[in-house]
Amino acid sequence: MTSYIVRDNRNLRFSVFCLFFAGVLIASTCGMLKSLDSSVARGSHSQIPVQEKALSASAFINSIGVNTHLSYFDCTYGNFALVKQEVRSIGIRHLRDGIHLQDSAYNAKLYDRWIELGRLGIRFDAVVDPRNQLGPVTPALLQHIEQLAGNTIESFEGPNELDISGMADWVAVDRDYQKDIFSSVQSLPAPRPLVIAPSLAFVNNGKAFGGNVGAFDEGNLHPYPAGKMPSVVFSEQLELARTVFGDKPIAITESGYHNAINDLRDQPAVSEPAAAKYIPRLVLENFTKQIARTYLYELFDVRPDPGFARNAMHWGLVRADGTEKPAFVAVKNLIQELNDIAEPKPPFEFSWTLSDSNPAIHHLLLKKSNGLFDLVLWQEVSSYSRGLRGDQENPAVETMLIMGKKARRVTLFEPVLQEAPLKRYADAMSVRLSIPDHPLVVEIEPE
Repeated sequence: MTSYIVRDNRNLRFSVFCLFFAGVLIASTCGMLKSLDSSVARGSHSQIPVQEKALSASAFINSIGVNTHLSYFDCTYGNFALVKQEVRSIGIRHLRDGIHLQDSAYNAKLYDRWIELGRLGIRFDAVVDPRNQLGPVTPALLQHIEQLAGNTIESFEGPNELDISGMADWVAVDRDYQKDIFSSVQSLPAPRPLVIAPSLAFVNNGKAFGGNVGAFDEGNLHPYPAGKMPSVVFSEQLELARTVFGDKPIAITESGYHNAINDLRDQPAVSEPAAAKYIPRLVLENFTKQIARTYLYELFDVRPDPGFARNAMHWGLVRADGTEKPAFVAVKNLIQELNDIAEPKPPFEFSWTLSDSNPAIHHLLLKKSNGLFDLVLWQEVSSYSRGLRGDQENPAVETMLIMGKKARRVTLFEPVLQEAPLKRYADAMSVRLSIPDHPLVVEIEPE
């Protein structure tokens, strides 16, 4: 990774919108994605429940990752006890970080951190970049890195945003380096890590990069909503995505919101309360679009910036002083409420509708291995005014959830507001809902 260089160029993404890519999820979940339209809740002015096929709650939880900078020993990440504490607390199982090699003492200091987090069940997407002075990419190099990291690497990713590196020949470097990564991984003993395509800061530069489809298992996007609501990044450029990635699954290895509300030079900020609404919606929206994994940018604010004037210092879920932002708590609660470690068993279908919906209501229907269904609903509307630089209040949508069969138990959660259940109902065929502009989790135990 190029760390501060990439972050200081975040303004380059201000006008960049994400590719909408209609790929498939990783093999473990692709069979569950047929005939899904999760973007708008059904049943506008209808009383007839409609059957829908649920996705795996375990797959959704595994679709959430977060970026870290474990090699930043002289900033917030230098407090590894805090890093370990917060990684364990939030419940995210997948981290993205860069590969760096120096002498044996440095390597041991850095990769002992990877190993320690690996003991918590964490697995890494490891970015392999020519600017990190790694030398030629060979099977021996990648095997050495895997050994240093204690076999915690689940994927190797190509160079990070070379299109803004200033290299005149970045396209050739990117393509050749990626081919070396892919061929080297194929020479490793099974089970081999996945290979993720190089990332680009500007989506349009994919035209220059071309269709290097044979050199990766998953495509790669860096869509930043630029202070807007999460769904805006999926509005265009499907054909461009196909040109670059073919029919491969897609990983989003960076996306998120910063809170430097007094930095007016670069990508617009959102307030911490607005980020707490947007970031859970971001991972939900991406999963409904069949994105294999979304790595939020990033776990910690790198350094203190009390004036909130430097966006590079405010992308974290945790502040530089170690205190958790509302977005951290919201993601933690969402994971806790939807958490599962096994794939569900059939039947996957659940019948439901809303008595009086509107097009702003989006949803995701999940099933857990214990047989419970989780219907997540939210208003996909702006929660922050970029022009007024302030939070935007949105009244809840009042509606009735009508189910096809009686539920033994229905429990409501609002992860942004609290960890504890909001309400409980027993032996219900219908439940009155107030759907906010942040996730409302409706946990349903069928009879």
